[in-house]
Amino acid sequence: MKQLQVLSAVCALVVLVLLATSCGSDSGSDGTVIASINGRELTRGQLDDLLPDGDNTVDTRIASTVSEWLLAQVVEFELQQRGFAPTAEERSDSIELVELRGIGRNDTEQDLLANSYALSLAAGRWSIEELETLDGPEPPMYLCSNHILLNELGEAEAALERFNDGEDFAELAIELSTGPSGPNGGDLGCVLEGQFVQPFEEAAFAAESGDVIGPVETAFGFHIIQIESVGPATEENHPSADPVEIAQLMLQARRFQEAGLIGMLEASAIDNFGADASVDSSIGTLDSLTLQISVG
Repeated sequence: MKQLQVLSAVCALVVLVLLATSCGSDSGSDGTVIASINGRELTRGQLDDLLPDGDNTVDTRIASTVSEWLLAQVVEFELQQRGFAPTAEERSDSIELVELRGIGRNDTEQDLLANSYALSLAAGRWSIEELETLDGPEPPMYLCSNHILLNELGEAEAALERFNDGEDFAELAIELSTGPSGPNGGDLGCVLEGQFVQPFEEAAFAAESGDVIGPVETAFGFHIIQIESVGPATEENHPSADPVEIAQLMLQARRFQEAGLIGMLEASAIDNFGADASVDSSIGTLDSLTLQISVG
């Protein structure tokens, strides 16, 4: 189960390595080399095999495909350097999978698909080891709150005074609030930081659980805000929040952490191997610092 979770984090890498080269495969008829890196070459014939009819005449599509091919090569080189080259078993299983599913329009595409699966498995092994060295991600900031929205400052001040005198916040919201949450007692639920307008958020996240603050002016009017709970998204900080949602937020944070690993792997791969890449001038101009190709 853990490996499946980690492999979900390398789905972007699978897209990149979809164009990873397979040794000795060149079913395309045109052997003109259009890109190379560290002895590996992409020919015009291979490119034609990989691009649907029509796309192989579009300059930007060609440049994007060649750029992706180069990035795939450096990622594979980086994994090899780190001791995570695809194993013989991973390559065999990947070839079997491609044959079983009957995918790929031609030999070139089938070979590249098999190699991409094998490389994604190798990246998954690397990710598992890397994750073991990392602390868990920091929980995102979370806010559970209610509010009373009024059009005038004086009205908001009067509502706050009534609350301070002992009236129930939810009943005041039902009676006074002009916002759509009014009939529900002003309930705004629990949300991640970044969901409300800036003045509201700045005031709410600076407060403490149990506070009632305001009036806070926004473009919508004047808010009296009741802070049920605020802070990192944990069950301890937010006892009234849905624990399933809290768990999902932490899973999402973990996935962002995993995706960040793949980003660092790609950046390191470009730094270490990008300078050796080259493309034919007919494809465009290569930026070796990013492996992006500009046309025109």
